[in-house]
Amino acid sequence: MQGAPAVRFCEVEGRHRVAYASMGEGRDLVLVPGWLCHLEELWSHPSAASAREKFAAARRFTWYDRLGCGLSDREGFEPSVENDVAQLVAVMDAAGIERADLIGYSFGAPPVALFATRYPERVRRIVFYSAFARGKALTSPEGMEALKQLVRANWGLGSRTLATMLVPNGGSHDLRWFSRFQRLAATAEMAERLLDHEWTMDVRDVLPEVKAPSLVLHNRHDRAVPLSAGREIAALVPGAELHILEGNEHDPFIRDSGRVVETILDFVDGRPIGTPPPATVEPEPLTEREREVLALIGHGATNKEIARRLGITVATVERHVTHIYGKIGARGRADAAVRAVTMGLASASSS
Repeated sequence: MQGAPAVRFCEVEGRHRVAYASMGEGRDLVLVPGWLCHLEELWSHPSAASAREKFAAARRFTWYDRLGCGLSDREGFEPSVENDVAQLVAVMDAAGIERADLIGYSFGAPPVALFATRYPERVRRIVFYSAFARGKALTSPEGMEALKQLVRANWGLGSRTLATMLVPNGGSHDLRWFSRFQRLAATAEMAERLLDHEWTMDVRDVLPEVKAPSLVLHNRHDRAVPLSAGREIAALVPGAELHILEGNEHDPFIRDSGRVVETILDFVDGRPIGTPPPATVEPEPLTEREREVLALIGHGATNKEIARRLGITVATVERHVTHIYGKIGARGRADAAVRAVTMGLASASSS
């Protein structure tokens, strides 16, 4: 397991500060963020932390907060795709990244496409995940206006409603976590401004100019960005490979990070998707306390219940869960419960 990365800052056009961080070693992999982001809070969910560990174990993984969100400057700029590209350039320059594989997640896909046509020499491969080329492909004008009104009127209720759409299979803990994450990531006013920005995005004209090998990775029943939006990218980017996952998630890291992360790593490493990764060192064994926590997960206990049973804090339980996910390669709580059964720590009926 790796420690928490240092947060660094770079300037965009000499005026605004963007926060970024990196973990791991090797070829560079850069995540261009979605609608809302928070450099630190994003990875506080155990499944997300496990996904980050997997990326960092294979690559030098870099991510950042877009302007308006998280630890980056939140005011004084005008959202635009051009500004989004300038942020990506600034982060790569500051991190000393000459050439990288790029993940354009959702809102991050249009700037990745434009960056790839402006700076083809700096792009090795591209993964468009839950992505769209034009904001108007996401919903009707009435649907977008209703969403903005909800965010504007009550950001607490709006964040909970969005959580159910973006993490539709989440349990109560997942949904509470994601709702809080959104409110920490941005104010209601900024969230609405970025929705306006999303609605005006349209990079269909530059997609045929993308030269980098590209993967379009999309859940078939994504409720936030329809599969048709991903198909549009795949049709317009020359030689793009479309890979459809049989799910309904939009967020890549909270519920099914294993399939998403492994598919991304297969593609950027040039392996056929689904190929077992190359042999690595043996995974670190679980400590006795971690085995106790995993056994209770297998019996269906919540983090709060585990904390009470073991006489430790919920925060300590969450740290143990993060370590367990990384060691056993679990994609989420259900996956961990199955592993608890296979390891003999819980019975199939209890999980």
